[in-house]
Amino acid sequence: MQRPSFSIYDASAGSGKTYALVKEYLKIILVAKKNDAYRNILAITFTNKAVHEMKSRIVGSLSEFAKEEPSQKAQDLMNDLVNGVRKIDNPEEWDEEPIGLSIIQIKTKSQQIIKHIIHNYAAFDISTIDKFTHKVIRAFAHDLGLPMTFEVTLDTENLLVEAVDAIIAQAGEDEILTKLLVDFTMEKTDDDKSWDISREILDTGRLVLNENNRNEITHFQDKSISEFVEIKAKLTEACKVLEKESAALAEEALSLIDKNGIDTKSFSGQYFPKHLVSIQEGKFNPKNKTYREFEEVKINKTAKDKAIIENLIPELLQILATIYKAFEKRDFYKAFLKNITPLSLLNTVSNELKKIQEEQNILSITEFNALIHREIQNQPAPFIYERLGERYRHFFIDEFQDTSEMQWQNLIPLIDNATSSEIDGEKGTLMIVGDPKQSIYRWRGGKAEQFIDLSKEHNPFNNPDKKLIHLDKNYRSYSEVIEFNNDFFQMLSNEFEHPDYKDLYANHSRQKINSKKGGYVNISFIPNIEKGEDNSEFSGEEDMLDKTELFVSATLNTIQNVLSEGFEYKDIVILTRKRSQGIAIANYLTEQKIPLLSSETLMIQNATEVRMIIHLLKYLKNNSDLEAKANFLQYLAQNVQDQLPIHDFIAQGMALKQEGDFEKWLMSFDVELSFQNIRKKSLYEAVEIIIAKFLSPSLSKGKGDEILNRVGKNGLVESNKLGYMTGGNHSHLLIEKAKEMRKEPTHAEKVLWMELKSKSLEDYKFRQQHLIGDFIVDFVCLLKKLVVELDGDYHFTEEQIQLDKNRTEILTKLGFKVIRFTNEQVIKSVSEVLKVIKDALAHQEIFINSNLPLSAPSPSGRVGVGNAYVQYFLDIVLERDIRNQAGISDFLNFWDKNAEKFSIPSPEGNNAVRIMTIHKSKGLEFPVVIFPFAEEDYSRKPKDKLWLNAEEEDFGLPKVLIDNSSAVEGFGDEAADVYNQKKQEELLDNINVLYVALTRAEEQLYVISNMNLSRKGDIPTNNMCAFFINYLKSKSDFQTDNLEYYFGDRTKLSTKTKHIDTSKTIPSVTKILNPSNIKIAQREALMWGTVQQDAIEYGNLIHEILSFVKIKSDVDLALAKSIESGLITFIEKETVRRTIEEIISHNELVDFFAEGNEVLNEQTIIQKEGRTIKPDRMVLTKNKEVLLLDYKTGMHQVKYQKQLEGYENAIESMGYKVVKKALIYIGKQIEVVNL
Repeated sequence: MQRPSFSIYDASAGSGKTYALVKEYLKIILVAKKNDAYRNILAITFTNKAVHEMKSRIVGSLSEFAKEEPSQKAQDLMNDLVNGVRKIDNPEEWDEEPIGLSIIQIKTKSQQIIKHIIHNYAAFDISTIDKFTHKVIRAFAHDLGLPMTFEVTLDTENLLVEAVDAIIAQAGEDEILTKLLVDFTMEKTDDDKSWDISREILDTGRLVLNENNRNEITHFQDKSISEFVEIKAKLTEACKVLEKESAALAEEALSLIDKNGIDTKSFSGQYFPKHLVSIQEGKFNPKNKTYREFEEVKINKTAKDKAIIENLIPELLQILATIYKAFEKRDFYKAFLKNITPLSLLNTVSNELKKIQEEQNILSITEFNALIHREIQNQPAPFIYERLGERYRHFFIDEFQDTSEMQWQNLIPLIDNATSSEIDGEKGTLMIVGDPKQSIYRWRGGKAEQFIDLSKEHNPFNNPDKKLIHLDKNYRSYSEVIEFNNDFFQMLSNEFEHPDYKDLYANHSRQKINSKKGGYVNISFIPNIEKGEDNSEFSGEEDMLDKTELFVSATLNTIQNVLSEGFEYKDIVILTRKRSQGIAIANYLTEQKIPLLSSETLMIQNATEVRMIIHLLKYLKNNSDLEAKANFLQYLAQNVQDQLPIHDFIAQGMALKQEGDFEKWLMSFDVELSFQNIRKKSLYEAVEIIIAKFLSPSLSKGKGDEILNRVGKNGLVESNKLGYMTGGNHSHLLIEKAKEMRKEPTHAEKVLWMELKSKSLEDYKFRQQHLIGDFIVDFVCLLKKLVVELDGDYHFTEEQIQLDKNRTEILTKLGFKVIRFTNEQVIKSVSEVLKVIKDALAHQEIFINSNLPLSAPSPSGRVGVGNAYVQYFLDIVLERDIRNQAGISDFLNFWDKNAEKFSIPSPEGNNAVRIMTIHKSKGLEFPVVIFPFAEEDYSRKPKDKLWLNAEEEDFGLPKVLIDNSSAVEGFGDEAADVYNQKKQEELLDNINVLYVALTRAEEQLYVISNMNLSRKGDIPTNNMCAFFINYLKSKSDFQTDNLEYYFGDRTKLSTKTKHIDTSKTIPSVTKILNPSNIKIAQREALMWGTVQQDAIEYGNLIHEILSFVKIKSDVDLALAKSIESGLITFIEKETVRRTIEEIISHNELVDFFAEGNEVLNEQTIIQKEGRTIKPDRMVLTKNKEVLLLDYKTGMHQVKYQKQLEGYENAIESMGYKVVKKALIYIGKQIEVVNL
């Protein structure tokens, strides 16, 4: 059996590509001499779900082969392997050669391989491409200058927002940057656009993160903002010169006409001379008619000077050609000038992103491919990859059309090394599987052209052995669905001008049918919406709403028709192009009591309980927020109280303006709380109190959440919820220590951590120096609740042995298994240590599976069933609190920007209609597909900007960035080619998305569109609906008054199977969690509930209010602000006033609050070395003298004195003289310490 070195499988939708992959994989491992041949195979795919499917199929096939009586599918596959497969059109030739083994040999070999895989599962290397890239980066993190403990972040958008905010915040500090930002703002307002420049800078930042722009961006890496400012000035001046020169040339042409005595009336309609005049006066519009050919200059037949004009026309056209060329250049310059300001910030954004990642010890996933790409340029690629500790000989790449260009370029050296050599007579191989018609990720670098080029002549490897295989039979769908898609996409091939794209759909979209005959395709249109005479924007919005209502109503009607044929809810999927369309459908179907599963129904922000928490947090931030208060009251009215009608309850609560009165009123409904006390807590504590007060079963009229956590006898939380925020009451005291320990591991810890992170146990996620309760454990796998501790010499003292024993007992009570090793064991025999860890993980898996009930949270989000939402929300709050020390206001800002990103995992086994975007449906199949809103206007989609070549001497740059519009065609032939190519790419991407949508259906496909005909009955251009109308015209007598067309029989053909609900619920815990027994502290945890803690909290409060006070007359305003923001209540006002006045009037502090000086409160100072300090109060006199004051709480400490001295040194290095400095300790009494 001889496999080609490089085989390409062109696999259309439903053609069994995973089956082909698995089959080829099995051939390699079955014929190999050793039982561990899988160690030398790397299989890469796009999603975790695809990884799981491939692993399951391979292991499942081997298991079936090894059985006494394999399944029929397994027997068929074994027969194909043993006997081979002949070509259908030429039985004399092999389509697949026999592997040279008998059935018995396959059975025996399968048993041996299965046993080997079970004991070496980590070496069974099938992963996503991102995971593989991550693995490579971990292998040579040191070479890249990365810390070994870096964390990977997927949230690149938030990183970018943070970077842009930081850049804008620098306005006023950096003179050049400030001028640039101000000028850009003015330019936008002059163009009647929003003055907010952050969006343009964000768009520029996205260029940095998108690998599609990597080649162009390299040209800007050495350019400073000053250089861009110079280029901008140069181009602005060049535009003026070009306009002046063009006007002069137009005047020369007019003078030529005049000198030859030509009457301008001799020109038809005087259009030609008028054209020259418009140029001369600077009114030329590139959209106006131009004159390039002799025949275009029209002369009146009766003109006496016709012969003279005809002689002059060539010269006049030559002058105009020069003018047009100048205008092309001018318009090109102006198009670039629109983008030059945000582009000039490219390096600034890039540097800020780098700085943020370094500070937070994180690495954006978008950096992975670029890091490897840069490293490959600097050293031999095989050397890099060999550090993984494995030598891959065979490669499988699934969904190749989604592999980005850079990812592919990074893999080529590794694959070339394998395919160009032989080991033990065996050469390396590569098998790629994909379908360019399903390439829908161009925005992340995945391009159909890459697959198309490889399927033609292109071969990037030294070994020329290459074979192309077409999988052209559809095993998924019934015949009617296949034939519809064959004809429909064959017709759409005519939409393309690009020969490769036309060929793709004309010659590679038709599929052979399988044995499943029948099926049903339905194309319907919503009724036409009559537009009123009012063409206002408001009228347009109403039309859009009416249209949405018609689409969602038609979708419901389709569901009901499908159910009437015997299908179940779980058989139906609704696919939408946009997320907003899915939300509209989800909202409508929920109202109609249709059970749903979608990312929208599972979104955290849509859960009633989470919405209540957010509303209450908004009220705590600002008790004048009436909307938040009303929403909070509505929740209480519906779920907590039953004494008053809902409306009366809300009205009574809203009438109470004073917070104290509001709290007393709530007490009459058994709701006892102090809003002010909650405000004093950390963010996590505040949310925890809200949950305890309002989401406990006793308060929910018998409909409360089931509580997952319980408190053990030791007061610690025992939880079945495996979140990674597992810190205890004193976590705030330990977090920094844990971070320090991660940065400075012992030699043994470093050795074991490298193994845990790189390859040895990569299927299990371990955390290093992690908080559990009030302990920092060395390593933990939270999923399997396994703790690994490494013991140095001091652990063998009698005292430490007892402490370790107590620690282990507490961790065991929390559900964790603890295993210990000495440092010596790890250093001398890490492989033995890993073996013990693997065994422990396997034992924990059995233990957890047998003891912990699994749950599938209800997707409804209604009160009483949203516990999973609250638990997940609490995780988000805790992570935000610990990482960012976030307050309520900061968290609400974060939530406004990011809430829609959070959703709980979709529960399996529910009999519900699924709603998903087309992109998410890729690779899936469903008995019934409904595709509403099939009327997208492609011309209105946001377009990527274009990179065009430029003359280096003109721009100082080889490439420039311009907006993608039809105006580009007027910038010259080369620019027009770029523009038209981009248009063809966008058309291909849009038709590819449509192909994915229409090929998901197994038995029935429903398309719901809108005719969108003009008043004259014309079909719209650039609209998806035109595709369906034109198809129907080619197939039947299309009539505008007929709204429904179908092909095939609607009767259900597939075997009817009764749905079994496999979802599980978590049993209710009878004992209610006492919130006082579990707390996550952020400050002074050891003093909770003490007089000392009260004094510290009061001191912090005064400190914050004093930041508003510059002189004595500011006190009233500061108190008013504090009441408005919820810092203090009106009742507390006088007590606080007395304290502040005591400070201001203090004999030793009179100079600090005297009038006539400049006062800087909480002013940040950036030192030369980049560190920042922020003194509480600096008073600057006219003599450049400074009085320095800092507020403190608690006991006097030497470190505070040193801190103030550090402030003094920094201020004096700026040319000021600190003449007086003092510390004020604020508590129940005021203490002043002069230094």
